[in-house]
Amino acid sequence: MTKRVNSIKYIFIYLVISCLITTSCKKKNDNAAPISTTGKLTIKMNNEVSGQPVTFGQLIYTNASGSLYRIDLLKYYISNFTLIKDDNTENNFANYKLINAADTTTCNFSFDSVANGSYTAVRFYLGVDSARNHTGAQTGDLDPINGMIWTWNTGYMFFKHEGGFINDTGGTSPLTFHYGTDIALATVDIPVTKFDIKGDNHILYLKFDLNKLYDTPTVMTFNNSNIHESTLALDMPWIYRLKGNFPGAFSFDKVQ
Repeated sequence: MTKRVNSIKYIFIYLVISCLITTSCKKKNDNAAPISTTGKLTIKMNNEVSGQPVTFGQLIYTNASGSLYRIDLLKYYISNFTLIKDDNTENNFANYKLINAADTTTCNFSFDSVANGSYTAVRFYLGVDSARNHTGAQTGDLDPINGMIWTWNTGYMFFKHEGGFINDTGGTSPLTFHYGTDIALATVDIPVTKFDIKGDNHILYLKFDLNKLYDTPTVMTFNNSNIHESTLALDMPWIYRLKGNFPGAFSFDKVQ
């Protein structure tokens, strides 16, 4: 009889402990923080020439037409950066970011409230859209202090490459490419390896290759075409050729 009572006692104790453990686990799970509906995405832009990092002030690069050239300054605007999901829905962050290849701190930018989902492509403008291209004094990356604007009437320079090159006679000529005006706004679409935002953080690496800008799909020559300010009628063919080349100058690298 005693053994039976003891067995019943042990069973009762076991059931009580099991119940307490189950209740404790349930409360712990009930109190767990819910997964955030948004995550953070950082964009890192790597600037290069034919796969090599940008080096300033040295005649070490050769374009597709055979001209040896250097880079003294390289800047450009990325705006209206858009993430595209696998169901083709889009998230436009309406940003205006000035990339200065000489300052790596400007080559990174982040979005803190990226909706959860699976992303397969990005899209952005090379340049500043008409909504902000002719507005009064602006701040941040659009501040005139950055040296990327002609006048409020003419608008922003979307892209700047200043340097020099070896001309056909063997001498050194200046190279001044100031690309802009409303018609120059170029749309860049880049497919990326599918990645998921699930309330967490990711880094998306993109590349800009200056030589691809000068050779794909149209080969750009420097001889007799080395100074452009985008403000003359004679600049129009040059603008349209560069506009057609910009989409191919950007590419996906990796995502982490």
